[in-house]
Amino acid sequence: MRLPSTPDSPVHRADEALVERYRQALRIAASSPQPTSATADCTLLMVRGLFGSWIPNHFRAPLRHFKRLGWPVAIGRTAAAGTLAHNAAALGAQIDQLIASGRRPIFLAHSKGGLEVLLALASTPARAAATAGVIGVQVPRGGAPYLEHLFPGTHGEGSRQPKRLSERLEATLLTALGAGAACTELNTRNLRAVAERLDTIVGTVPSLMVATSAQRMSNVLELRSGHLERAHPGLAHDGVFLVIDQVWSGARMLSLEGIDHAQPSVGGLGFAHQYFWAALLATLLD
Repeated sequence: MRLPSTPDSPVHRADEALVERYRQALRIAASSPQPTSATADCTLLMVRGLFGSWIPNHFRAPLRHFKRLGWPVAIGRTAAAGTLAHNAAALGAQIDQLIASGRRPIFLAHSKGGLEVLLALASTPARAAATAGVIGVQVPRGGAPYLEHLFPGTHGEGSRQPKRLSERLEATLLTALGAGAACTELNTRNLRAVAERLDTIVGTVPSLMVATSAQRMSNVLELRSGHLERAHPGLAHDGVFLVIDQVWSGARMLSLEGIDHAQPSVGGLGFAHQYFWAALLATLLD
């Protein structure tokens, strides 16, 4: 079983003490996992990205791992093809229920789910005040080039290229499944506007944001990494988003190599994603 990689070449060099804490936490999580102390009033909320609940085994291993460690843990109530606004509202209602019951949420969010967490916190100051932490992995500030190509008219660089028959069929299928609106809003112009509104929220809660890149892709969930490489030759990416579009300046930042976009949610290529999330949680709470 391969462990997650360590941040040898960060896009923005992380604080060395933070890097070392992550490395130590990863070793401990894999060798002798122990519950993290001083979190009696906290509940973990794992928040999926686009298509999350449609994907087999999504977050299954991390959920089981945290339950074995004695953590109260739940999945965020977001829809697989929900828009940012729809999912942020649903998540906000879930957060309010937790707070009303005396619980403090810690968010473990993947991809688009990280944006929805931040949007939910931004809408009500009490939510941010009650939040014990936010971990966002591969949370985008810029668009997904392949989705911009499939859904033209969003000012993406790929929208002007002619689509193949298979790509037209893929866009038609996603639209039929009700995912067209969510895919269309994941464009560079929209995401950068959203990120600008959320920058201040990232700095008001304990947060750890993680950017990743990979040379080898684990499965088809990376949304055609070849297209991304043609659109942005020479730039590091995780198969869906460029690394430079995963960097949040207001947060503690880790940049990890050898992790593609699917691995934090479903593993693949022997990637032990339960230890990855456990190590990030320990780093956040240390």
